[in-house]
Amino acid sequence: MFIKSLLFKPNLIAFYKEEDQYKLLNEQYKKNRVIFSETKEFKNKKELTEYIDLVIEDNPQTYISTFIDSPNQGVVPSCNKQKYKEFGIDIENIKFLCIKNKYSFYTTIYELVELKKTYAKLDFLYSAFALIDFTSTLRHNTLYILTTKEFSYVLIYNNHIPVFSDTFPITEESGETSEEEGIEDISDIDIVEDFDETLDEDIENIDEEEEEKENIENLNFEYKIIEHIKAALQEYYENGSDFVEKIFIFDTIGIENTITDMIMDELFIESSVDKFDILKTINKISRENV
Repeated sequence: MFIKSLLFKPNLIAFYKEEDQYKLLNEQYKKNRVIFSETKEFKNKKELTEYIDLVIEDNPQTYISTFIDSPNQGVVPSCNKQKYKEFGIDIENIKFLCIKNKYSFYTTIYELVELKKTYAKLDFLYSAFALIDFTSTLRHNTLYILTTKEFSYVLIYNNHIPVFSDTFPITEESGETSEEEGIEDISDIDIVEDFDETLDEDIENIDEEEEEKENIENLNFEYKIIEHIKAALQEYYENGSDFVEKIFIFDTIGIENTITDMIMDELFIESSVDKFDILKTINKISRENV
């Protein structure tokens, strides 16, 4: 069995769910060089599981990883259980991981159980804040915010230790719209007469409307990110903490760089937008654990 395992190079598979689909990265390394890389998108969990099963069948040394994409997680600037109690966190209902005996990431036992039930073959599970922590470089009076389509995750450092974390929802549930709302009575439309002469004009209007809608959605998203930053800073400062001097935005969805000007105008804090690859980051962390 040992001899056979030497024939295989580990496969590292990272995945996560984004809205109604799954994103996946499958990689193999030889020393520090990628010798195989494949990205996939799946419409449902069944397709995801079938792909993973085929990879495991071909290579038993396959490690599956994802991250916690919910608010049920956080960071505490200590590994002491008493500190958790001081923060009002019920230690009986959480699991935490100590980092360098200085700080720890935690999540609820319920979250772990549910994820294990959902993804039975999971080898590694990472906090969203651990992804930030793994990538962060400047760690003094610095705010990091990781943006996805569902949540933004805020992590603030002081004296090289993450001391504050929070999660904010990006999407809001919208009210149901009546199926009849906005529908014109078909008997009032002369379809045959009007169709040909208005088709080209309608197509142009639709294109313009879609572009305008996309621009508005992007702008609204940027405003949401700024509101999340402001809310996190307000809570952080309430405890008499040092002022944040720099903001890093880890972007996974395509935020406009103009957000840095907006942040400077509103908060007078220098900021930057950096593209962030969740899947590659997960696999980089997993490589250190395999």
